[in-house]
Amino acid sequence: MKPLLTRDAARRFDGRIVDAGVPGLLLMENAGRGAAELFLRRFAGRLGRVVVVGGTGQNGGDAWVVARRLLTHGVRPEVFLAGSRDKVGGDAKVNLEALDALDLRVTELAGDDLSALEGALASATAIVEGLFGTGLDRPIEGWRRALVERLDAAAAPIFALDLPSGIDADTGRVLGVALHAELTATFAGHKRGLWQTPGRAHAGETVCVDIGVPGPRVEDGLLELHDAARWLPPRALAAHKGTAGHLVVVAGSPGKSGAALLCGHGAMRAGAGLVTLAPRGEARDALELRVHELMTMALPDEPLELSDGKDAAVVGPGLGLDDAGKALAVQLATGLSIPAVLDADALTALAEEGASVLRSSPPRVLTPHPGEAARLLGCKSADVQADRYAAAKKLVSLTGQVVVLKGAGTLVAAPGKLVVCPFGTPALGVAGTGDVLAGAIGAALAGGVEPFEAACAMVLLHARAGERASLSDRGLFAREVADALPAALEEARAAGERR
Repeated sequence: MKPLLTRDAARRFDGRIVDAGVPGLLLMENAGRGAAELFLRRFAGRLGRVVVVGGTGQNGGDAWVVARRLLTHGVRPEVFLAGSRDKVGGDAKVNLEALDALDLRVTELAGDDLSALEGALASATAIVEGLFGTGLDRPIEGWRRALVERLDAAAAPIFALDLPSGIDADTGRVLGVALHAELTATFAGHKRGLWQTPGRAHAGETVCVDIGVPGPRVEDGLLELHDAARWLPPRALAAHKGTAGHLVVVAGSPGKSGAALLCGHGAMRAGAGLVTLAPRGEARDALELRVHELMTMALPDEPLELSDGKDAAVVGPGLGLDDAGKALAVQLATGLSIPAVLDADALTALAEEGASVLRSSPPRVLTPHPGEAARLLGCKSADVQADRYAAAKKLVSLTGQVVVLKGAGTLVAAPGKLVVCPFGTPALGVAGTGDVLAGAIGAALAGGVEPFEAACAMVLLHARAGERASLSDRGLFAREVADALPAALEEARAAGERR
């Protein structure tokens, strides 16, 4: 798992390193050198006319180091300072003056006259930008907005330093206007805003550059595929279906039996030893004609008896939103004595009941999409998407349970913990993939994996399985994702062995 930093966490880390005796000038040099080496590798065929644009802050200092390092490799960039020289201070000033000493001209840009830059952009083969970095916390306005718009309109690809200027480092939202980079070199640790939309789309590919000191220790992280292997180690030779865990899936109702089937299929592919489907009403008859490896059962008169002989549960997919369905969902969500995944209709029912009732329940994993999260929080989907990190943490605070906030850059949060999954594909945006994920997490719970680790492992494998199974950005069947789960696990184990 890689460190995932907020704006303040990045500042605190830099401050601690400098206070410990590592000169800030050295950190800037390492960052700029690493970025320059990455740029030279990735843009080797576009070095004919490189334009470097930096601001008056420390992000600009990184740009000046890159310009100098390019010069040592025989690439003479055209360099532009967005602002006045007398506004540049600290380590950035030292590196700006180094360009003067090397007779590398720096053109100042200020006000509405951007003609010098426009001339350079017209024939530029690549652009390096270090305008604002992580420090930006308000909308870009005035001539600086015009500058960003001109850069973004250029035909040449953009190489961003730390994060594309205009992207909020904490949320990924656009602060007025933002650049679209082809490649972003971020420093010391990944920034939150790089892994949620729209920031992720603006960043292009993101590479974390070593700055010469060990990375920060923070509670938030960016998941890596091999993490799944750590939480799902190989089974003992004597393992059998009883030791692999028995999952009960309370899902499906007339007209929605497919949700139960997909949930059970995902659970089996994720490693459950036994899966019993407990749908409502006539849905059981429909399922009996379609199941092979799965078992079915009628709902007992006392629903909480579903815990008997089971290791974990999934409650909600296709369960129904009539009064009886909602009452059943709330009763099971709050009363089952075994760990449970709460998905789909169970979440809608809990939103009406008040999700805080889960605070005194046994371990639960909630798996809302943005709309369900909004209902649970009493807000709009747009509010959730504007700051997904904050929404996930609010849900954890509300329920005291593990939360999986689905979407591009799925988040897994628990008290004191938050991680983001970097894998996935738009092809996963199809009916049934959430049912597969719920079943997969349920299988891990039934196998004895702790709730947070179970959620993280299966979110990773589900996203990677989607990538493996998809042939395009659409046209994926949910059952294909389930079928790719074992291969995704083996890939994760192979990645762990290579470390």
